Amino acid sequence: MTARVYYHHPEDSQYSLAYVTQNRDEITTSGKDAIIEHYDFDGEFFVLYTNRGASGTVDDLDDEFEEVLDEMSPEDRTITVRLLQIFEEIVEEKELEKEEKLEIYKQIELGRIPNAIAHVDWTGTAVDVAGQLMSTLVLKHALPNANHRTSISMAQWYLESIETGFSFPDFATEAYGWKTWVNEYIAESKRLLTVRRNTTAFSLLSEWGCDTVVRKNGIEIVLAEYDLDFTRSEAYAHYGDVHTELCTDFLTESVTRAGHDELLSTEGTRKAEFVSFLEKAE
Repeated sequence: MTARVYYHHPEDSQYSLAYVTQNRDEITTSGKDAIIEHYDFDGEFFVLYTNRGASGTVDDLDDEFEEVLDEMSPEDRTITVRLLQIFEEIVEEKELEKEEKLEIYKQIELGRIPNAIAHVDWTGTAVDVAGQLMSTLVLKHALPNANHRTSISMAQWYLESIETGFSFPDFATEAYGWKTWVNEYIAESKRLLTVRRNTTAFSLLSEWGCDTVVRKNGIEIVLAEYDLDFTRSEAYAHYGDVHTELCTDFLTESVTRAGHDELLSTEGTRKAEFVSFLEKAE
């Protein structure tokens, strides 16, 4: 029988795993919006779940961005504004599909985007650069929702700056949901994001008899499939590289399915050229 621990609390996904211990007395919840759960596999242990912060819908977002944008370089500001436009379009689309407001669990953190952009090496093939751009935007997680869809769309903008009229194959089903082949990449991306932040906690859970951690939407993380013997900084570097490889593989399959294999060997454009393309496309 699988020994599962929930990463997001099964009764309210706003609460996520924050701390694990075998000593209940180590956990104090004074002043915290928290839930404690007891598990017992090879031995008993406790998991602290805390509320991740903001809740509500997109109507509750703080949209006063001018001051943050003013602090960015002109190039970073252009890319950031385009990212916000993509996010707004996705929100409108999802709300039309569901006929309800999109729920959020944090505010938009625009300040993370220039740092994400700084991690892109703008040399290499078109798909390599697009893979880096997609990966770093997902990893920085600047948006309250739809980070994967927004980052994929930004990668498409980049590829279109190289090949006019380029577009990906359909990624979604008619009633929105990732298609099977896409969902495999997205699910693994979410596993990597979770492992990257939690190697110490997951290593302890493994020692205590847990073999699977379950994220919301039923995404299972089989602990034996991941190397957990990292410090926090090592885990961020290692799994950041693994995530970039995953995103590049995803884009490789995407451009191939779209009939544009030439982008696998075409040289990518530099940041300034990409920004110029975005400005002309406005």
